[in-house]
Amino acid sequence: MQKKWLSGLCLLLASAGLTTSAIAREDTRNLSDSERIERLERLMESQSLVDLLVRLDSLQQEVQQLRGDTEVNSRSLDDIKKRQRDLYIDVDRRILQLERRSAGSAPVSSIPATSTSVTAKSQATKTTQSQSVPADEMTEQQAYQKAFDLLRELRYDKAMAAFRDFIKKYPDGRYAHIAQYWLGEAGYAQSQFAVAIKDYQVLLDNYPNSPKRAQAMLKVGYSHYKLKNIKAAQNSFNKVLKTYPGTTEAGQAQKMLKEIKVNRK
Repeated sequence: MQKKWLSGLCLLLASAGLTTSAIAREDTRNLSDSERIERLERLMESQSLVDLLVRLDSLQQEVQQLRGDTEVNSRSLDDIKKRQRDLYIDVDRRILQLERRSAGSAPVSSIPATSTSVTAKSQATKTTQSQSVPADEMTEQQAYQKAFDLLRELRYDKAMAAFRDFIKKYPDGRYAHIAQYWLGEAGYAQSQFAVAIKDYQVLLDNYPNSPKRAQAMLKVGYSHYKLKNIKAAQNSFNKVLKTYPGTTEAGQAQKMLKEIKVNRK
């Protein structure tokens, strides 16, 4: 398309040049005033046409540049979404690993001192049982994974509905506290900060042993800050500092407190 424009421009320039040259060779000595005016008009029209074509070509180049910039921005946005999904997956994988390690470290009752054959049989039975996953636990894990997949795909409304159904069905399940945390995260990602505060607070109130408490407490502070509830945000950040000193969350809380102090000056 660019080549066609340039070719057309060259032809019109040549045509304008020939026209101008031909008119310039005319003997103007015998021309009347009206003929001279007409000659000047033709010259001006030829130059105006050339200027117009040059401007059109310049505009076309600008449009092509804008299209290129749009494509670059679109690819950048896709990369950001992909990194966000990968982050969700990595965090979820780490949490599940912690959960499984915690479950695997539970004490095992001692085996009665009986005959060797009975003891061996009992040990084999326990090993088989520990390796198998109960049907109800598998159903719980599948339900959680289904909700998390919706969140990973950034389908926030459906993910929140799935997590709420999951918590209602498995309120004391091993994944309930994580599901509650992701509820808060989904609300926060959609700038539904009031909803996010409520969901984070449910985690803080109902799951005292959750490894996500520090992050939930920090996000409560962030949510209040977004809502311009500065006093409530300060209280949340100070609580993080007091409850989880020396952690990454405490460092982020300290940073936010400094920012609030600077903005108030």
